[in-house]
Amino acid sequence: MPKVIITALIGGLLIGLLIWSTPVARLGAGFLIGDGRLVFTYYDLVLDAENFLVKFPNEDDIPAQSIFKDKMENLAILELEESPKIKREPLSLNAGNAGLEGKYVFFLGYPWTNTLEDRHTFVEGSLTSLVANANGLLEIQMEVDPIHSGSPLFNENREVVGMVISAQTMGDRSDYKGKLNLAIPAPVLNEVLLTQKIAMHSNSTATLNNLPIEEFIEASRNNIVLIEAR
Repeated sequence: MPKVIITALIGGLLIGLLIWSTPVARLGAGFLIGDGRLVFTYYDLVLDAENFLVKFPNEDDIPAQSIFKDKMENLAILELEESPKIKREPLSLNAGNAGLEGKYVFFLGYPWTNTLEDRHTFVEGSLTSLVANANGLLEIQMEVDPIHSGSPLFNENREVVGMVISAQTMGDRSDYKGKLNLAIPAPVLNEVLLTQKIAMHSNSTATLNNLPIEEFIEASRNNIVLIEAR
């Protein structure tokens, strides 16, 4: 009997050590920029993680590495180890926020189970105000699941006007406390792209603007990815 107890205790201890030493995965979203090997996401997802797996709709998972992190602006860029096989139409960025207050906005959330039958979650709402803080974040009136933080926020012209950030992923950031769901505005995204010398897309013209919503979802969804950070 003592041997059985000792064996059980050792086994339990080994299992506990294995669980303790296994990094906990953080899940979030992002979207493709540049030539399609770069992924825009948010800093609080990346943090001190060392391993990243980028999941594409109905496609293979691709490892990635962090090449840019900005804690203050809560932005990060990952680089894929290889180009995705999936076909995509590039997104366009509206670099200004003029006239956005009170306007219709929406985002596409990555599907949870990633099967051929799944579609991105379509969430629509409005941009209620520009938050009065140093970062000038956009306050959005819409439901945002934490896993959808990092998704691009679109206006009615199908242009990216920000990056969605769930209130539940904001951590202890003092400028986020007490706020609803927010979005990092397009001018901040654009400034990072400029300083890093990265184009929003490699094509000279965007083809998705003003498409009917169902056509837009089908054409743009391959840009929006799930990120597993460990």
